[in-house]
Amino acid sequence: MKVKFSFTFKILLPYLVLILLFFLVFLGVFRKGHPGLVSLSLLGMVGSFLFGIVHLYWLKRPLMRISHLVAQLTRGKIPEFRATEVADEIGQLERSLGKHVSNLKDIAAFSRSMATGDFTGHYDILSSEDELGDALNRLKVSLMESKKDSEVRRLEEENRTWSAQGLAKFSSLFREAEDNLTDLSSILMKELVNYTEADVGALFITRGEGNEEEHYLEVSGSYAFDREKQIHRSFRFGEGLVGRAALEKELIYLSELPPDYMKIRSGLGEDTPASILLVPVVLDQVVLGVMELASLGEMPSHQIDFIRQLADALAATLAKVKANLQNRKLFEQTKKQAEALSSQEKVFMENMVQLEKAYEQSVSREEALKKEIEKLHKGLS
Repeated sequence: MKVKFSFTFKILLPYLVLILLFFLVFLGVFRKGHPGLVSLSLLGMVGSFLFGIVHLYWLKRPLMRISHLVAQLTRGKIPEFRATEVADEIGQLERSLGKHVSNLKDIAAFSRSMATGDFTGHYDILSSEDELGDALNRLKVSLMESKKDSEVRRLEEENRTWSAQGLAKFSSLFREAEDNLTDLSSILMKELVNYTEADVGALFITRGEGNEEEHYLEVSGSYAFDREKQIHRSFRFGEGLVGRAALEKELIYLSELPPDYMKIRSGLGEDTPASILLVPVVLDQVVLGVMELASLGEMPSHQIDFIRQLADALAATLAKVKANLQNRKLFEQTKKQAEALSSQEKVFMENMVQLEKAYEQSVSREEALKKEIEKLHKGLS
């Protein structure tokens, strides 16, 4: 059976042995009657006891401080600890523990900053063997990537929601203004400029009959354009950026424009736009128009995609508006033709009545002449 002794007993054991030896000496000299040796033995016992107590206090005091510190650390608490300047083994142990406590405080501060979303801090690992420091830095990198991915997903979701709400809004607008192409164009560009980060906008509608070479694009509605510039603005297919977008049937986005392309007026003066977007409105490979938007800044990619989707919805609306206008035009022509036929029929009926009257008069005259002839025949006979 293994016997376990306390730390205090282990420290006092040599002094207890000395006290026992002095006690045995005391018993021997006391029997023989040597007063001087008796006093020395008693003094040895007392001195051994006092030296043992002092030695125990000298050792246990710093060890109690260290034990108290370790107990707090095992509970997860990081207390204030200041190591002594003693240059012995215990002093070295305290200084090592002091460095450990300081390192734990750095770890706690670094962890708290990451918990609040602040990843600007940095933890310097103690050595190549610092597994905890390496794990913390790896955790920081992982949290930063996770936060970045989360932010990207959040922005993508916001952009999808923004686009869906915009398409619903403009679909409602198309239904309300689909009977008037001019009103539809003006309201569309006003709402589109305000809904996006554009500063000016215009809608060009395809005009002309026959093949594509005879078609041209004419401003149907605009917002925030200089009035003088928007009057009689038209482009042939292939002419300018507007005509080029119509001819190629492809979206055009430019962020480097010539200084004289256009000016955007504001209360602060005039500025050249930083970017321009031209989106053809195409249905079944037929170009119905072109939307032109200009901005003093860059246009976000999700807004460009939204305007591309809006152009598809607008194409169906423009086709419907044009069909309605064509039907209305045909109806007016048919109505005029019907009115003309009705007028001609009225004249014809009037002529028929006159002819009937003339025929009746002719018949009456003929009857009268017959009667006169008969009278003459009777008179002659």
